[in-house]
Amino acid sequence: MDSKRREEYPEVSEFIIGTVKSIFKQGAFIELDEYPGKRGMLHLSEISLKWVKNIRDYVKEGQKVVLLVLRTDPSRGHIDLSLRRVNDAQRKEKLQEVKQRQRAVKLVEILAKDVGESKNSVLGKLDSIFLESFDSLYEGLEAVSADPEVIKKFNVPEKWTAPLIELAQKNIKQPYVEIHGYVSLTTNAPTGVELIKQALKKISENEGDAEITVSYLSPPTYKVKVRSSTYKEAEKVLKESVEECLKYFKKKGGLGDFARERPKPSGQ
Repeated sequence: MDSKRREEYPEVSEFIIGTVKSIFKQGAFIELDEYPGKRGMLHLSEISLKWVKNIRDYVKEGQKVVLLVLRTDPSRGHIDLSLRRVNDAQRKEKLQEVKQRQRAVKLVEILAKDVGESKNSVLGKLDSIFLESFDSLYEGLEAVSADPEVIKKFNVPEKWTAPLIELAQKNIKQPYVEIHGYVSLTTNAPTGVELIKQALKKISENEGDAEITVSYLSPPTYKVKVRSSTYKEAEKVLKESVEECLKYFKKKGGLGDFARERPKPSGQ
């Protein structure tokens, strides 16, 4: 989770890092590390799949934990969390994300000194630039490391360009870049589920030398992630594969569109 959403509430089904602040008979209060000032509640029933005799056998004050967001109610300031619904793979992925964020911030600190500007100013600018196309600032720096030409596609201040490329290539060794976008598909056809499956299949059929992953988010949105050796190739594959998907789906009478940022759920 990067800074552009840190002042907001977490999304339902999001994995977050939290610090156990207090424990009581029916659960624990968790301070959300990535959302300053926000606190969630971990109910006793969401601590473990096993019967919990003593909460402190599972969590302790001051402990860092990876949790799943079950429900949020911003009007009441409520955030419900789960520990038992987080598996080992999800926990490791989230912890890796946090480590990558820390590495990215350290590189930004170095860049800020090189260009004579404040860390917060440079960090805020780079977050706003790269989070439009990547899941995190670190992924953006990975793309720059793998293919320096990618920086031309973003509004990075000219003064920062050369030192940013040098920092990325020196400190981030990654053999691929990864980008993503979001496809929304809706249809009233009786065979709608099958039509959507066939349309999404068109995406993976166009991967070529790249690797494409399509995952379901929430009705009617699907995330398309492309991994390739260069940013240019990844962009090309993403564009062409999504075009094939939408062309097929619209021909069958469905409605579809594509966005680089995740669409807001209806009603928000």
